[in-house]
Amino acid sequence: MFLLNWILSFFKFIIREISSMIIKFAFLIILIVLIFNYFDKTKKTPITKKSYLKIDLSKEFTETLVQNPLNFNSKNINFYQLLNSISISKNDNNVEGLFIFLDDNTLTRTQISELGEVLNEFKTSNKPIFSYGAMLDNNSLLLSSYSNEVIMPPAASTAVNITGYNKDIPYFKNLTEKLGIDVTVVHVGDFKTFGENYTRDQMSEENRSDLKRILDKSYSFFIEDLAKNLSLDQNSLNSLVLSGDLMGESSSTLKENKLISSLKYLEDFKKEKEIENITEIENYIPSFKENISNQKIAIVYADGEISYTASKNPTSSVITPDKFISALNKASEDDSIKGIVIRVNSPGGSALASDIICNSIKNVKKPVYVSIGSVAASGGYYISTAAKKIFADKNSITGSIGVVSLIPNFKELTSKVGVNVNDISLGKFADLYSLTSPMTPERKEKIYSSNLKVYHEFLNKVAYGRNLPLNEVENIAQGKIWLGEEAINNGLIDSIGGINKTIKTLAKDLNINDNYSVIEVPYEEDLKSMFEATLLPIQTLFSLKLLTNTKNIKTLIENEEMFFKPLLYLSF
Repeated sequence: MFLLNWILSFFKFIIREISSMIIKFAFLIILIVLIFNYFDKTKKTPITKKSYLKIDLSKEFTETLVQNPLNFNSKNINFYQLLNSISISKNDNNVEGLFIFLDDNTLTRTQISELGEVLNEFKTSNKPIFSYGAMLDNNSLLLSSYSNEVIMPPAASTAVNITGYNKDIPYFKNLTEKLGIDVTVVHVGDFKTFGENYTRDQMSEENRSDLKRILDKSYSFFIEDLAKNLSLDQNSLNSLVLSGDLMGESSSTLKENKLISSLKYLEDFKKEKEIENITEIENYIPSFKENISNQKIAIVYADGEISYTASKNPTSSVITPDKFISALNKASEDDSIKGIVIRVNSPGGSALASDIICNSIKNVKKPVYVSIGSVAASGGYYISTAAKKIFADKNSITGSIGVVSLIPNFKELTSKVGVNVNDISLGKFADLYSLTSPMTPERKEKIYSSNLKVYHEFLNKVAYGRNLPLNEVENIAQGKIWLGEEAINNGLIDSIGGINKTIKTLAKDLNINDNYSVIEVPYEEDLKSMFEATLLPIQTLFSLKLLTNTKNIKTLIENEEMFFKPLLYLSF
């Protein structure tokens, strides 16, 4: 007994010292950043003459805007700011052209399409766009085709991988069975296949047909756009890509097939074009003063998974009702803001949170248009239905009108590791979401009944928001996903176009198309929330520390923090 108490005391001492050290280190980091930001007097200056703007696509251009007092990302710009900077530079006499660096491209196919439109507008200024890369895949090649010249090093070690498509989707049924984990998936909608990889050992026909249709159409858009930009025959280009002759190849193969302009080293190309001044687009300040109108259109972002409560993970991108409604209210209550564009980029999430957000959008008195980014599916589409008009790129993924719940069961696993879970309950279905009670047909039917109510609510929201008959909505629902070009034909969206077209259309509808400014409404993070996120690892340590005392275990149980709850209950 003495030895056990000594071990427990030693364990608590170690945890206490580690926790103290982490807290002190976190405070030190915050203090250093604050001091650095205070004394950092470096200011951006307007761009000098004969400068090229460098667009490094290995950097992440997010679909949101977050401000915090530590200013961690002060030198980064989001996707809309990237588009806007290029549009402004078109009329800047000090900007000679653009230089795009393609390697490790982070842009999605939808973002490439929107960026391509802006690059085409830029070229009307007769300023050149150069692209450089040593590793090209489908996306980077497509983006390069909007340039005047594309160069690659004349080296056999360059990487070229251009093909149709290949998607590897793992299925875990055999693994979960070996581990002793049983997963029950309750879905409404035959094509709502989320979670099937835990209950099947191969892809369902519904999932395969849905994905193949989307991938086939996306590939056809790739061939169409690439052929158009490079003035090539579509059929010949398609045959070349699918032949495998562009896989595992080098830059010389692209040059031989007229898919790039020339083979040159970067420094040699810069000397040839007399390119001396290169400014990163993140640091771009126009050489002229922009006119700011007192009539504004606001952009509010809805980026990430939709959750009823905020995540404590500092790296996660999550949409919560509190967070979103706060930003929406700022735009709604500002009299200078005449209309609002919501940029939705979300695969979905909580049904409740989606409904609350949808209602908040519906209650805004000003015109609200939605611009769908790469995806607005399930809950992401749910919140979009409250808008007056919905825009999406032809490559955007939307729809997925359906409901699914995942309930894992760890009874066999706990037995394997020597844990015998005993339960005490009162009331029918008290163990509905238990992680160790067997999933009976009655329990499963109860969950399905609950999901069915959510599904019908979803259908009615779509029918009302899109002014569609309920039977038509049912036909395009069932969990099916749609590309933007399909969505306009079945009534899920109003027009094909990116965020710029959405803004311009809203301005035109407001009769302010000749005199307006665009502002972005940021999400604000305070020091308290940032510090809590920084201390996330410590919370786990403290939880372990509490378990060293039986009195603390009793307290945790009474507070329900140790009760088994569903790990995943995703409505959309």
